[in-house]
Amino acid sequence: MTYTSVDEKARICLTKEIVDKYGKRFVIVPAKGEIILIPVSDDPIKALQEEGKKIPAHLTIAEIKRMARQAAKKEIYEELAK
Repeated sequence: MTYTSVDEKARICLTKEIVDKYGKRFVIVPAKGEIILIPVSDDPIKALQEEGKKIPAHLTIAEIKRMARQAAKKEIYEELAK
């Protein structure tokens, strides 16, 4: 886990490892009791294409949607359990 703080101009400094892994652009999402930084791709279309290549070709859209819902529910329950 990495800790950081804001400077006098309210800027957050990230480590080089974080920037190398996630990039320099983020969406800030305020959540209950926390903030979430979501990396923003420099080329979102290319990023989606790369993610799409990871999906097995035999899956239908309905199966992909079902899997996405299950993953989202699991993530929500894990967050609520914290």
